[in-house]
Amino acid sequence: MVTMPVDKGFVVTSPLGPRWGTTHWGVDYGVAGGSGGKPIYAIKDGTVIQAGAASGFGQWIRIDHPASVGGNESVYGHIIPEVRTGQQVREGQRIGRINPSSATNGGVAPHLHIEVYKYSWVGPGQRVVGQTILDPQQVLRGAKWPGESSARPVGKRGGTLVGVDVSEHQDGMSLKRAASEGISFAIIRTTDGTHRDRCYRSHLDDAESAGLVTAAYHYLRNPSEGTTVAQQVQASLDVMGDKKRPMWIDVETTAGLHVDHIRQCKREFEKHGVRVIGAYSYVPYWEGSVAPHEPDSHEFGAFWVAAYGQNHHGRPRDIYPGDQHQQWDYPLGNQKPALWQYGSNAQVAGYSVDINAYRGSRAQLKALFTGKQQEELSMADIQRILDHIDRKTEETKRYVDIRITEPMGSDVKDIRQQLTGGRDKIIREDGTVDIEASYPGWEQLGQDSQGRNLTLPDAVASIRRQLVEIEKNLEER
Repeated sequence: MVTMPVDKGFVVTSPLGPRWGTTHWGVDYGVAGGSGGKPIYAIKDGTVIQAGAASGFGQWIRIDHPASVGGNESVYGHIIPEVRTGQQVREGQRIGRINPSSATNGGVAPHLHIEVYKYSWVGPGQRVVGQTILDPQQVLRGAKWPGESSARPVGKRGGTLVGVDVSEHQDGMSLKRAASEGISFAIIRTTDGTHRDRCYRSHLDDAESAGLVTAAYHYLRNPSEGTTVAQQVQASLDVMGDKKRPMWIDVETTAGLHVDHIRQCKREFEKHGVRVIGAYSYVPYWEGSVAPHEPDSHEFGAFWVAAYGQNHHGRPRDIYPGDQHQQWDYPLGNQKPALWQYGSNAQVAGYSVDINAYRGSRAQLKALFTGKQQEELSMADIQRILDHIDRKTEETKRYVDIRITEPMGSDVKDIRQQLTGGRDKIIREDGTVDIEASYPGWEQLGQDSQGRNLTLPDAVASIRRQLVEIEKNLEER
């Protein structure tokens, strides 16, 4: 068995992997309201081989786990030890608490950093994921919370919508194919600072022709990086042109951002008639750099949160952690995520892409993006539509019965005329059949998109298509 190193309510705030131009060799855990002083626990039975000062951590604990529980060594950083070197500890035993002081914990916001080594601790130059160092989230997959008697179930995949965010890095990706693979929405980059994304319009046209719900995003740069916020917004507007779409503000530049930069960006877009849906960011960046005291966040709109966890490769729904995953309950400021970017290695339409989840219907997602609640059809409206279809169907049946079963219906040519509007084949001088002249259709049945009269089969097919479309729209609501 394995136990989580923190109490229930903690979430991953930074996974193992690339971060800020280097490699983050472990997983960070935090909890809403602050992590300082919260207890930490041994993930498995073992022996404390070090407890005390450590470079970069303030203090740490290292625990050697015997082969009887699977081996490995676990390392707990930014903490205050409550055990001593040489002490035997049991799985789930309290071993320390998270250091609340940035002055003594390595200079970071309070949190637990945990590393797991395949055999024993090695320096950065010897770390190879899967060989000398392991992803703690894989080791802890399905682990029980401290105090629980059994392992918690791994989250199930739900009926949640999944979508991609794309830029010129996905040039050539078919969003029509993505739609056929179950993708429901696409968020498309316009700009990075003042860099204009050359694929915005082609991606947008592709996505919308495929029926995807769409929005745009702008990667906001700190003015210290060389461009003002106003210049960035204008570049984004230039890229969109007549294809303006609701906008997400991407908040993650390594140069850092202040809430005032985000406020200004939002105001600039809105001044030009572009709806700002909200902000994209990830927990340690927002809480550590943008809004460390977590003020009310509603002024920025909704939140689209990135938290990758194990960041598996695979099909979007196969790697989705589930609708009940704790990340959905972790707020930025006082808002829980509206969208969750749960990975960057999803396999979609032959590309490896960022993948996002939305818990709700297609109509609700459209409302989030556009700010407009779609009007729901009343039951009376639905009944009127169905009655209309019934009437038209009955009229068509009566027409067929009357025209074909009357005396002249015994003549094959007359039957053909009732169905197609033409009695005889019209032969051209070259011996080919003039289809339009031979089957002219009936003006009474209406016209197609080219202005040609419908034949009786055409009219029945049109009614059927309308019925299917109505049923589809009703399902989406």
